[in-house]
Amino acid sequence: MHGKALLKTNPKEYIVDTGFRTWMAGYRVTDTGRLFENAVYLQLLYEGWSVHVGKLYGKEVDFVATKDGRVLYVQSTDEMFASETREREIAPLKSIRDNHEKIVVVRQGSYDTDIDGIRIVSARDFFL
Repeated sequence: MHGKALLKTNPKEYIVDTGFRTWMAGYRVTDTGRLFENAVYLQLLYEGWSVHVGKLYGKEVDFVATKDGRVLYVQSTDEMFASETREREIAPLKSIRDNHEKIVVVRQGSYDTDIDGIRIVSARDFFL
């Protein structure tokens, strides 16, 4: 498909031991979202998914996961209380015009479980 691609190299780095990352880089309160995204990435790997970063017409999809012929598009976010945040997280998934499953994993807050066919999953449900 034109404009839709998996990135050849992953510009993001994920680490297994986030405590080690904190020790090396120092603790920053603004890292919560990055650490949560790292945890979502590790969970997908643990469940046997092959995980990549996706790009569609300049918009990034946090993860494109594949397993046994299935494709799963995943966005991860700390929260979606503000409508701007909600739109920023959902817009890349809305742009994808195929029928593969699309989810947003949210660390905190309570939201509708479906927005335009995109499942909203709490961190608790995702990790359990």
